Amino acid sequence: MRFILTILIWVIIVGGLWSYSKKRMEAEANIVRNVPEIALVEERYSLRVTPTFSIEPDPFALQTDDSASAGIELRLNGTDIQIESDSMQRGKAWVLEKVDGLAVGNNEIYVQASPPIAESDLEHGVRVQLVKAGVATVDDTVWGQGGLVSGTIHFELETKDEKHDH
Repeated sequence: MRFILTILIWVIIVGGLWSYSKKRMEAEANIVRNVPEIALVEERYSLRVTPTFSIEPDPFALQTDDSASAGIELRLNGTDIQIESDSMQRGKAWVLEKVDGLAVGNNEIYVQASPPIAESDLEHGVRVQLVKAGVATVDDTVWGQGGLVSGTIHFELETKDEKHDH
Protein backbone atom coordinates (compact mmCIF):
# COMPACT_ATOMS: atom_id res chain seq x y z
CA MET A 1 0.00 0.00 0.00
CA ARG A 2 2.84 2.39 0.82
CA PHE A 3 4.52 1.64 -2.47
CA ILE A 4 1.35 2.45 -4.47
CA LEU A 5 0.81 5.64 -2.44
CA THR A 6 4.42 6.71 -3.12
CA ILE A 7 4.02 6.16 -6.87
CA LEU A 8 0.70 8.03 -6.87
CA ILE A 9 2.19 11.04 -5.04
CA TRP A 10 5.21 11.01 -7.37
CA VAL A 11 2.96 10.94 -10.47
CA ILE A 12 0.81 13.80 -9.14
CA ILE A 13 3.77 16.03 -8.23
CA VAL A 14 5.91 15.36 -11.32
CA GLY A 15 2.90 15.33 -13.65
CA GLY A 16 1.64 18.62 -12.23
CA LEU A 17 5.07 20.21 -12.58
CA TRP A 18 5.42 18.93 -16.15
CA SER A 19 1.93 20.24 -17.05
CA TYR A 20 2.68 23.63 -15.51
CA SER A 21 6.01 23.91 -17.35
CA LYS A 22 4.45 22.96 -20.68
CA LYS A 23 1.63 25.52 -20.36
CA ARG A 24 4.09 28.21 -19.29
CA MET A 25 6.37 27.59 -22.28
CA GLU A 26 3.37 27.74 -24.64
CA ALA A 27 2.27 31.04 -23.08
CA GLU A 28 5.78 32.53 -23.38
CA ALA A 29 5.96 31.52 -27.05
CA ASN A 30 2.93 33.70 -27.79
CA ILE A 31 4.40 36.83 -26.18
CA VAL A 32 5.36 39.51 -28.68
CA ARG A 33 8.43 41.42 -27.54
CA ASN A 34 8.99 44.94 -28.78
CA VAL A 35 12.64 45.82 -29.10
CA PRO A 36 13.10 49.57 -28.88
CA GLU A 37 15.05 51.27 -31.62
CA ILE A 38 18.14 53.04 -30.38
CA ALA A 39 18.97 56.22 -32.23
CA LEU A 40 22.70 56.83 -32.34
CA VAL A 41 24.18 60.29 -31.99
CA GLU A 42 25.47 61.67 -35.29
CA GLU A 43 27.78 64.31 -33.80
CA ARG A 44 31.44 63.50 -33.32
CA TYR A 45 32.56 63.12 -29.70
CA SER A 46 35.93 62.32 -28.18
CA LEU A 47 36.57 60.64 -24.84
CA ARG A 48 39.32 61.71 -22.43
CA VAL A 49 40.33 59.59 -19.45
CA THR A 50 42.82 60.99 -16.95
CA PRO A 51 43.93 58.93 -13.92
CA THR A 52 45.52 60.50 -10.82
CA PHE A 53 47.73 57.43 -10.39
CA SER A 54 49.86 55.03 -12.40
CA ILE A 55 47.76 52.15 -13.73
CA GLU A 56 48.97 48.70 -12.71
CA PRO A 57 47.40 45.28 -13.23
CA ASP A 58 45.29 44.14 -10.28
CA PRO A 59 47.37 41.51 -8.44
CA PHE A 60 44.22 39.97 -6.94
CA ALA A 61 42.36 39.58 -10.25
CA LEU A 62 41.82 36.14 -11.71
CA GLN A 63 44.45 35.58 -14.40
CA THR A 64 43.43 33.49 -17.39
CA ASP A 65 45.14 32.82 -20.70
CA ASP A 66 42.72 35.06 -22.60
CA SER A 67 42.84 38.08 -20.29
CA ALA A 68 45.89 40.28 -20.25
CA SER A 69 44.61 42.17 -17.16
CA ALA A 70 45.40 45.66 -18.38
CA GLY A 71 44.68 47.28 -15.03
CA ILE A 72 41.90 49.45 -16.44
CA GLU A 73 38.47 48.57 -17.75
CA LEU A 74 36.38 51.08 -19.65
CA ARG A 75 32.88 50.42 -21.02
CA LEU A 76 30.53 52.68 -22.92
CA ASN A 77 26.91 51.47 -22.77
CA GLY A 78 28.14 47.94 -22.03
CA THR A 79 30.66 47.84 -24.91
CA ASP A 80 34.32 47.41 -23.95
CA ILE A 81 36.78 50.07 -25.03
CA GLN A 82 40.25 48.58 -25.28
CA ILE A 83 42.97 50.51 -23.44
CA GLU A 84 46.51 49.37 -22.89
CA SER A 85 47.74 50.23 -19.40
CA ASP A 86 51.07 51.34 -20.89
CA SER A 87 49.32 54.23 -22.65
CA MET A 88 47.83 55.51 -19.37
CA GLN A 89 50.06 57.76 -17.27
CA ARG A 90 49.46 59.65 -14.07
CA GLY A 91 47.97 63.07 -14.81
CA LYS A 92 48.00 62.69 -18.61
CA ALA A 93 44.80 62.35 -20.59
CA TRP A 94 44.27 59.28 -22.75
CA VAL A 95 42.14 60.35 -25.72
CA LEU A 96 39.82 58.35 -27.96
CA GLU A 97 39.11 60.68 -30.89
CA LYS A 98 35.98 59.07 -32.31
CA VAL A 99 33.52 57.54 -29.86
CA ASP A 100 31.11 55.02 -31.35
CA GLY A 101 27.97 53.75 -29.67
CA LEU A 102 26.60 56.93 -28.09
CA ALA A 103 22.80 56.88 -28.08
CA VAL A 104 20.30 59.68 -28.03
CA GLY A 105 18.97 59.72 -24.48
CA ASN A 106 20.49 57.83 -21.56
CA ASN A 107 24.10 56.62 -21.72
CA GLU A 108 26.65 55.37 -19.23
CA ILE A 109 30.40 55.02 -18.92
CA TYR A 110 31.83 52.43 -16.53
CA VAL A 111 35.41 52.79 -15.29
CA GLN A 112 37.43 50.39 -13.16
CA ALA A 113 41.13 50.97 -12.60
CA SER A 114 43.76 49.48 -10.35
CA PRO A 115 46.22 51.81 -8.58
CA PRO A 116 49.60 50.59 -7.29
CA ILE A 117 49.46 48.57 -4.09
CA ALA A 118 52.09 50.83 -2.50
CA GLU A 119 49.62 53.73 -2.82
CA SER A 120 46.60 51.85 -1.43
CA ASP A 121 46.30 54.23 1.54
CA LEU A 122 45.71 57.23 -0.76
CA GLU A 123 42.56 58.43 -2.46
CA HIS A 124 42.63 58.04 -6.24
CA GLY A 125 40.43 59.26 -9.02
CA VAL A 126 39.83 58.84 -12.73
CA ARG A 127 38.51 61.89 -14.57
CA VAL A 128 36.25 61.12 -17.54
CA GLN A 129 35.39 63.77 -20.10
CA LEU A 130 33.17 63.48 -23.16
CA VAL A 131 34.12 66.34 -25.47
CA LYS A 132 32.28 67.71 -28.50
CA ALA A 133 33.94 70.43 -30.58
CA GLY A 134 36.35 71.31 -27.76
CA VAL A 135 33.59 71.69 -25.13
CA ALA A 136 33.17 69.12 -22.37
CA THR A 137 29.64 67.72 -22.48
CA VAL A 138 30.33 65.33 -19.60
CA ASP A 139 33.03 66.01 -17.01
CA ASP A 140 33.00 63.76 -13.97
CA THR A 141 35.50 62.03 -11.69
CA VAL A 142 35.22 58.54 -10.22
CA TRP A 143 36.92 58.33 -6.82
CA GLY A 144 38.16 55.36 -4.85
CA GLN A 145 40.01 54.82 -1.62
CA GLY A 146 42.11 51.86 -0.57
CA GLY A 147 41.85 49.69 -3.65
CA LEU A 148 40.13 49.65 -7.00
CA VAL A 149 38.68 52.85 -8.39
CA SER A 150 35.37 51.95 -9.98
CA GLY A 151 32.13 53.65 -10.79
CA THR A 152 29.53 54.44 -13.41
CA ILE A 153 28.85 57.85 -14.90
CA HIS A 154 25.32 58.33 -16.20
CA PHE A 155 24.53 61.10 -18.67
CA GLU A 156 21.94 62.05 -21.26
CA LEU A 157 22.54 63.29 -24.80
CA GLU A 158 20.08 65.20 -26.94
CA THR A 159 19.97 65.81 -30.64
CA LYS A 160 19.75 69.29 -32.11
CA ASP A 161 16.01 68.82 -32.66
CA GLU A 162 15.33 67.90 -29.02
CA LYS A 163 16.89 71.00 -27.46
CA HIS A 164 14.28 73.36 -26.10
CA ASP A 165 14.69 77.01 -25.13
CA HIS A 166 12.69 77.81 -22.03
